[in-house]
Amino acid sequence: MPGYVGIILEVMGLSAGLLVVFHLVGRRFRASLGRTVAERFEPGQILRKDLWVEYFGRKRKGLVQLRGNGALVLTDSRLWFYQAVPGTETAIPLGSVMRVSTSMSHLSKTIFRPLLLVEFDCGEGPDSAAWAVSDTEGWMRDVETARGSVAAPEP
Repeated sequence: MPGYVGIILEVMGLSAGLLVVFHLVGRRFRASLGRTVAERFEPGQILRKDLWVEYFGRKRKGLVQLRGNGALVLTDSRLWFYQAVPGTETAIPLGSVMRVSTSMSHLSKTIFRPLLLVEFDCGEGPDSAAWAVSDTEGWMRDVETARGSVAAPEP
């Protein structure tokens, strides 16, 4: 019996250590993403941002593409995403957005909670992209509001 207790305590200690390492790495990535966003946007330009979203890819690029984490930023003219690894940017002009909704999966990938799904015209036809964000309903509302402001005619 005492041998099992030692093994259990070792496993618990290792698990706690891994959680601390993941937490520290996550904080470092968020800080780096925060600097990247600050370099690209003036504070007044940003309507909404999330520095740790999970990207599920673009439909036009097919099933084989990197899914990963990064920063998602909404301005009054575009939805911008920076994927931390490999360091790529995606900018979606709000005027090209056709629909904003939620989906439980995108490109056969899921995390079993609603994703922010943005359907847009990429200039070569329809496309879509999806992200796991911290507040899916809030992001949908804010993208729709910003999109409406872009589509509104000048008085």
